[in-house]
Amino acid sequence: MGEYTVSKRSKKIVGNIFNMDCVFFMRKLSSNSIDLVVTSPPYNCGIAYDIYQDNLSWEDYLSWCRTWLKEIKRVLKPDGRLALNVLMEMGIENNKIRVSPFAEFYNVLKEISFNTFGAVTWLESTRSTNSAWGSWKSPSSPYVYNPTEVVIFAYKDQWKKLNKGESTISKEEFIQATSGIWRLHAETRPSTIANFPVSLPKRCIELLTWKNDIVYDPFGGGGTTAIACLQTERRWVITEISKDYCKVAKKRIQKEKSLKC
Repeated sequence: MGEYTVSKRSKKIVGNIFNMDCVFFMRKLSSNSIDLVVTSPPYNCGIAYDIYQDNLSWEDYLSWCRTWLKEIKRVLKPDGRLALNVLMEMGIENNKIRVSPFAEFYNVLKEISFNTFGAVTWLESTRSTNSAWGSWKSPSSPYVYNPTEVVIFAYKDQWKKLNKGESTISKEEFIQATSGIWRLHAETRPSTIANFPVSLPKRCIELLTWKNDIVYDPFGGGGTTAIACLQTERRWVITEISKDYCKVAKKRIQKEKSLKC
């Protein structure tokens, strides 16, 4: 199999779902070809995915993340951007140890020479902020529950876009997107076991790209990023290792396309 080439005339790659490992796919993808990568990788918190093992040692997990982040950096255009959604903090080893994925990923991005340009925290507007873990009304062993997630914005070589294009973001949405704190509505019918709302990638896409730019999601899941691209008139490509999730994504994408007809 030769190298995948992404261009304005590339119909084979753009607008397709690839049922394969993202690292394998990106290693076949031409360098400097993607405008934006927006994704939420597996969190390594023991989610029961059908294919992926979500309980690696923390060191092995970060090593794997370095591998695909390096490939993302290579395939991004010189002014290409990354919107990486991760947890603010979480427990590992049966919650005996607390770690900050946000801090860890921020350091990994710096380590592999990504440039960072801020981050936003977000919370599903209907998510409970209460916790029943730990000691109750006692300093014995209180548990601090932090339900927020973080989108880290990074770029390859330069933040300012090299070329002009057509923006599709409204004034109101731009103000909200640049506020640094987002409250988003949860999905009422989650399509997969770990699903973020369409409004999350949609906001990132409209904030960070022009109309018709190419957006890639290496962990495509149920196709949420592709749907956001269809709603905002961006070109897209996603990879997803699970055959079942690919089937879900194709159905959702087809439904979205039918709604636009």
